[in-house]
Amino acid sequence: MERDMDLVRDLLFIIEKNDDSRELPIPKEWDRGVVAYHLKILDQAGFIENHTKWAGNQPMWIIASLTWDGHEFLDSIKNNTIWSKTKEGIKDKGFELSSVPLEVMKEYAKSQIKSLLGLE
Repeated sequence: MERDMDLVRDLLFIIEKNDDSRELPIPKEWDRGVVAYHLKILDQAGFIENHTKWAGNQPMWIIASLTWDGHEFLDSIKNNTIWSKTKEGIKDKGFELSSVPLEVMKEYAKSQIKSLLGLE
């Protein structure tokens, strides 16, 4: 399964808003299996602590909290203008979002922020 970076961003927003709640309010139209996969890889990246509980082969309770690195990554892509510029810039260079390492994406977004702040 390919990473969906828009879904990753949406999940980080949901987790930030509902950190350590009983279950994350995942929209009903989202595929819970796809969500669970993205939570798993966000956990592997060190951006969240994933506490999803499974019943059989279905994720039943989707619970997660952000780590320090998760907050840092979300802060780098939180602004809609920065997120759009980051996605456009990566695509303009001939890359798919799903194929760019998260750390590279974070650094690219941070450079967009620095540029807007006049720090570059």
